[in-house]
Amino acid sequence: MSDISVLSNQYDKLVSTSEKVNNSVIAFKKRSILNDDANKTKYPKLKITTEELDMAKSILVLFLENIQKLMEDDYMESDFIPVTVLEDYKLRLSANPYLKEDLKKLLDLLKQNKPVGEENISVLDTILLILDNERSSLFKKLRTARG
Repeated sequence: MSDISVLSNQYDKLVSTSEKVNNSVIAFKKRSILNDDANKTKYPKLKITTEELDMAKSILVLFLENIQKLMEDDYMESDFIPVTVLEDYKLRLSANPYLKEDLKKLLDLLKQNKPVGEENISVLDTILLILDNERSSLFKKLRTARG
Protein backbone atom coordinates (compact mmCIF):
# COMPACT_ATOMS: atom_id res chain seq x y z
CA MET A 1 0.00 0.00 0.00
CA SER A 2 1.37 3.44 -0.89
CA ASP A 3 2.07 6.12 1.70
CA ILE A 4 -0.88 8.13 0.45
CA SER A 5 -3.23 5.15 0.80
CA VAL A 6 -2.02 4.46 4.33
CA LEU A 7 -2.39 8.11 5.34
CA SER A 8 -5.80 8.28 3.69
CA ASN A 9 -7.04 5.19 5.55
CA GLN A 10 -5.65 6.52 8.83
CA TYR A 11 -7.29 9.88 8.22
CA ASP A 12 -10.65 8.24 7.46
CA LYS A 13 -10.41 6.29 10.72
CA LEU A 14 -9.67 9.47 12.65
CA VAL A 15 -12.54 11.34 10.97
CA SER A 16 -14.95 8.54 11.85
CA THR A 17 -13.79 8.49 15.47
CA SER A 18 -13.95 12.26 15.72
CA GLU A 19 -17.51 12.42 14.36
CA LYS A 20 -18.82 9.65 16.62
CA VAL A 21 -17.24 11.12 19.74
CA ASN A 22 -18.24 14.70 18.86
CA ASN A 23 -21.86 13.65 18.33
CA SER A 24 -21.83 11.78 21.63
CA VAL A 25 -20.51 14.83 23.47
CA ILE A 26 -23.19 16.98 21.81
CA ALA A 27 -25.84 14.57 23.11
CA PHE A 28 -24.56 15.01 26.68
CA LYS A 29 -24.39 18.78 26.23
CA LYS A 30 -28.04 18.76 25.12
CA ARG A 31 -28.95 16.73 28.19
CA SER A 32 -27.08 19.17 30.41
CA ILE A 33 -28.89 22.13 28.84
CA LEU A 34 -32.27 20.43 29.17
CA ASN A 35 -31.71 19.72 32.87
CA ASP A 36 -32.33 23.43 33.46
CA ASP A 37 -36.03 24.39 33.28
CA ALA A 38 -35.19 27.89 32.03
CA ASN A 39 -33.39 26.36 29.06
CA LYS A 40 -36.34 24.09 28.30
CA THR A 41 -38.47 27.21 27.93
CA LYS A 42 -35.78 29.10 26.04
CA TYR A 43 -35.14 26.21 23.59
CA PRO A 44 -38.48 24.41 23.23
CA LYS A 45 -37.40 22.50 20.10
CA LEU A 46 -34.25 21.10 21.71
CA LYS A 47 -34.78 17.40 22.41
CA ILE A 48 -32.72 14.34 23.27
CA THR A 49 -34.08 10.81 23.42
CA THR A 50 -33.10 8.08 25.84
CA GLU A 51 -31.90 6.02 22.89
CA GLU A 52 -29.62 8.85 21.72
CA LEU A 53 -28.16 9.19 25.21
CA ASP A 54 -27.66 5.44 25.55
CA MET A 55 -25.84 5.30 22.22
CA ALA A 56 -23.74 8.35 23.13
CA LYS A 57 -22.86 6.81 26.47
CA SER A 58 -21.80 3.49 24.96
CA ILE A 59 -19.58 5.25 22.40
CA LEU A 60 -18.03 7.52 25.02
CA VAL A 61 -17.38 4.71 27.50
CA LEU A 62 -15.58 2.63 24.87
CA PHE A 63 -13.60 5.63 23.62
CA LEU A 64 -12.68 6.90 27.09
CA GLU A 65 -11.66 3.44 28.31
CA ASN A 66 -9.36 3.26 25.31
CA ILE A 67 -7.96 6.72 26.09
CA GLN A 68 -7.42 5.65 29.69
CA LYS A 69 -5.39 2.65 28.51
CA LEU A 70 -3.41 4.87 26.15
CA MET A 71 -2.43 7.11 29.02
CA GLU A 72 -0.70 4.14 30.62
CA ASP A 73 2.94 4.21 29.53
CA ASP A 74 3.24 0.84 27.85
CA TYR A 75 -0.06 0.66 25.99
CA MET A 76 0.37 1.36 22.26
CA GLU A 77 -2.83 0.11 20.62
CA SER A 78 -6.10 1.84 19.92
CA ASP A 79 -9.34 0.91 18.25
CA PHE A 80 -10.06 4.60 17.77
CA ILE A 81 -6.78 6.42 17.16
CA PRO A 82 -4.76 5.61 14.01
CA VAL A 83 -1.23 4.30 14.47
CA THR A 84 0.16 7.26 12.52
CA VAL A 85 -0.80 9.76 15.24
CA LEU A 86 -0.98 7.49 18.28
CA GLU A 87 2.31 8.45 19.89
CA ASP A 88 1.73 12.17 19.39
CA TYR A 89 -1.83 11.85 20.74
CA LYS A 90 -0.52 10.10 23.87
CA LEU A 91 2.07 12.83 24.32
CA ARG A 92 -0.54 15.58 24.07
CA LEU A 93 -2.85 13.78 26.50
CA SER A 94 -0.06 13.36 29.04
CA ALA A 95 0.71 17.10 28.92
CA ASN A 96 -2.34 17.69 31.13
CA PRO A 97 -1.37 16.49 34.63
CA TYR A 98 -4.98 16.23 35.86
CA LEU A 99 -6.50 14.54 32.83
CA LYS A 100 -5.91 10.99 34.03
CA GLU A 101 -7.77 11.61 37.30
CA ASP A 102 -10.53 13.63 35.61
CA LEU A 103 -10.98 10.89 33.02
CA LYS A 104 -11.38 8.26 35.73
CA LYS A 105 -14.07 10.35 37.47
CA LEU A 106 -15.90 10.89 34.18
CA LEU A 107 -15.83 7.20 33.31
CA ASP A 108 -17.16 6.32 36.76
CA LEU A 109 -20.06 8.75 36.31
CA LEU A 110 -20.93 7.37 32.89
CA LYS A 111 -20.76 3.74 34.02
CA GLN A 112 -22.95 4.48 37.05
CA ASN A 113 -25.49 6.44 34.94
CA LYS A 114 -24.94 9.56 37.03
CA PRO A 115 -25.40 13.08 35.60
CA VAL A 116 -22.47 14.57 33.72
CA GLY A 117 -21.76 18.13 34.86
CA GLU A 118 -20.00 21.10 33.29
CA GLU A 119 -16.61 20.08 34.70
CA ASN A 120 -17.02 16.67 33.04
CA ILE A 121 -18.04 18.26 29.75
CA SER A 122 -14.87 20.33 30.01
CA VAL A 123 -12.80 17.12 30.22
CA LEU A 124 -14.54 15.81 27.10
CA ASP A 125 -13.88 19.11 25.33
CA THR A 126 -10.17 18.86 26.20
CA ILE A 127 -9.94 15.33 24.81
CA LEU A 128 -11.83 16.37 21.67
CA LEU A 129 -9.61 19.39 21.14
CA ILE A 130 -6.56 17.14 21.18
CA LEU A 131 -8.31 14.69 18.84
CA ASP A 132 -9.22 17.48 16.42
CA ASN A 133 -5.63 18.77 16.48
CA GLU A 134 -4.42 15.31 15.53
CA ARG A 135 -6.98 15.21 12.74
CA SER A 136 -5.67 18.52 11.36
CA SER A 137 -2.09 17.33 11.63
CA LEU A 138 -2.85 14.10 9.78
CA PHE A 139 -4.72 16.04 7.09
CA LYS A 140 -1.65 18.23 6.56
CA LYS A 141 0.53 15.12 6.23
CA LEU A 142 -1.91 13.68 3.70
CA ARG A 143 -2.00 16.91 1.71
CA THR A 144 1.81 17.14 1.74
CA ALA A 145 2.17 13.51 0.62
CA ARG A 146 -0.03 14.20 -2.39
CA GLY A 147 2.35 16.94 -3.44
